Amino acid sequence: MAERPRVRLRRGAARRRGASGLALAALALLSGAASAQTLPSLGSDPGLGTSLDRDGSTGGRPAPPGAAGLRGSSDPTLRAAGIRGAGAGERSRTPPRRRSRPPTAASIRQATQLPVPDARLRPAVQEPVTVLPDPVLAGPLLRRRPIDPTDPYAPLGLRVGGLTLFPALQQSIGYDTNPDRTARGKGSLALRTDGELGFQSDWSAHSLTGALRGGYSDYPDNRAASRPDGDGAFLLRLDASRDTRFEVEGRYAITTQRAGSPDLNAQLRERPIVAAYGGSVGVVQDFNRLQVALRGVVARETYDDAQLANGGVQRQADRNANTYGLRLRTGYEIRPGFTPFVDVLVDTRIHDYAVDFSGYRRNSDGLTLRAGSTFELSRILTGEVSGGYLRRSYADSRLRDVTGPVFDGALAWAATPLTTLRLTASTGVIETVVPNASGVLTQAIGAELIHDLRRNLRLTLIGTLYSNDYQGVGIREDGYLAGLKIDYRLNRWLGIRVSYAHENLHSTSAGSSYAADTVLVGLRVNP
Repeated sequence: MAERPRVRLRRGAARRRGASGLALAALALLSGAASAQTLPSLGSDPGLGTSLDRDGSTGGRPAPPGAAGLRGSSDPTLRAAGIRGAGAGERSRTPPRRRSRPPTAASIRQATQLPVPDARLRPAVQEPVTVLPDPVLAGPLLRRRPIDPTDPYAPLGLRVGGLTLFPALQQSIGYDTNPDRTARGKGSLALRTDGELGFQSDWSAHSLTGALRGGYSDYPDNRAASRPDGDGAFLLRLDASRDTRFEVEGRYAITTQRAGSPDLNAQLRERPIVAAYGGSVGVVQDFNRLQVALRGVVARETYDDAQLANGGVQRQADRNANTYGLRLRTGYEIRPGFTPFVDVLVDTRIHDYAVDFSGYRRNSDGLTLRAGSTFELSRILTGEVSGGYLRRSYADSRLRDVTGPVFDGALAWAATPLTTLRLTASTGVIETVVPNASGVLTQAIGAELIHDLRRNLRLTLIGTLYSNDYQGVGIREDGYLAGLKIDYRLNRWLGIRVSYAHENLHSTSAGSSYAADTVLVGLRVNP
């Protein structure tokens, strides 16, 4: 009796095929069968599941019809099913085809970008504000750079709701060669107290930022020279829509008059305080690349009466004045970060007294035209520069008009990650009560260079040039200020500051020139 054909199966391949392999094997057997008969019912064997034994024999049971046709078969369908068609005792040299179905596990895409950190983890470092020449120009100076939260010496500030506060308190001791700022000044021990507060909002819409400073200089050897000072500004932006926003700005400055000033020129028992404060409210509208801003400006200046050394009083209430103005600025964004603009300011200055104590009517009207551009180049160079012309006319015909060129600017240049340069420039007209002088045309240029020698050691160089031209009387003052500061931070909240400043003023008015040097060593606390 002829030997029955055996069907050899690859048990491992059959197991890998699973349910889809069973269906494919069934179709292959049907296509190769001599007669159309169905396969026996599937069993529980994890291979083909037929009634064939594991060694390929039928175990005494009748073989399925068409099984003999499997021997030596070269049908590709059969080979795809994992059934070998070699003779008895032979091994097929044709490997089974690799399955073409896609893998069941999806490929994993490698992350190439780090997640954006929460903005609340990167508070802002308070930057010093040295000059606030203009409410519009104050914006670039009030911007703050984000700090690295891993810096062990950077102040983190105090979180209050949606605001981050940066308070600072400093107490210094040193020496001043000329605290009176007069031609023949007397030196004295200097005790200096400073308080600062910077704040920055962290709101999803709108913005609030500002920097406030106040200080007091005490001279135990010359009490008459002791005086307060301070300055500050804030900017509030309210976003009404994508293209419309409202801006509210405020500023103040506190200083004192020196005894050798042409407006006093007297021996003082104490220096009178001069306060200037004000702000603006406006709306800014964007028309695609065109931006139009309209602001209303209000400011006030007050002068305390001078207490003379002989016990008398020199009244200065006639110098108090209010200023009301309207400012229109139109800019066109040529490219991001570069927006040329034209600025027009019309204002009127009204004194508390229509006629001053010398008999002059000092109310005046002013017009200032400027053209310039704003800059924002990858956060490396930010700010604006402008130039133009101003004219101020007075109610009294004996006072000639004040006219002249205008140059204003505020730039911040991050030269390197460790070095920052700030430049400021301002032009304006301040009031005077000198007879026959209509006003004082002032011009100032300032520079501040900040460099980090180490992570906790900072060097700051400061320089300022200024001039005061009394229109109509030929009095002119030219001066400069140069100084340096060294900040050594012991930790996030405690540091040591050493500073030196030299002031020099040359005036054509007798007794007004002076020179002074100040050295201070202080302890600075940043809560």
